[in-house]
Amino acid sequence: MPAGVTQTEAMNYHIRPISAAETRPLRQQILRPHQTIAELVYPGDDHPLALHLGAFITETLTGIASFAPEACPDVPAQAAWRLRGMGVLPTVQQKGIGTALLDAGIHYVKQQRGDLVWCHGRSSALPFYRRYGFVTHGDEFVVPHTGPHYVLLYWIR
Repeated sequence: MPAGVTQTEAMNYHIRPISAAETRPLRQQILRPHQTIAELVYPGDDHPLALHLGAFITETLTGIASFAPEACPDVPAQAAWRLRGMGVLPTVQQKGIGTALLDAGIHYVKQQRGDLVWCHGRSSALPFYRRYGFVTHGDEFVVPHTGPHYVLLYWIR
């Protein structure tokens, strides 16, 4: 199996790098249906070290996550990376795909000598992130059109 690709016995899916442009239709469908695909270009998408991951069942893109170097406000870290645009289609959630996306992305960040992965995680996804080892930082806040969120931190050891 090629480096950076993971697979599970329970479900026939695999994780592989994709382009930022390939993430945007799912960013829209899963996370921000009120925005156009053109509005879903995130800061950091084109950073030379950015990693965009896709989860595929056969050849169908079912999950996405993007990682790019970015300092986390008010959190002292030597080499922080931001997780953005993570989502898995509702029909295949709770099958390990989200965890596999995080595993692959955090492994990459660790290879780049990152010490922190952080994100603005939806409050509804808080149990998922906590199970993985993320902790909240600060109070819940509301993002217009997408609802309540927390700043979530994952310290790489």
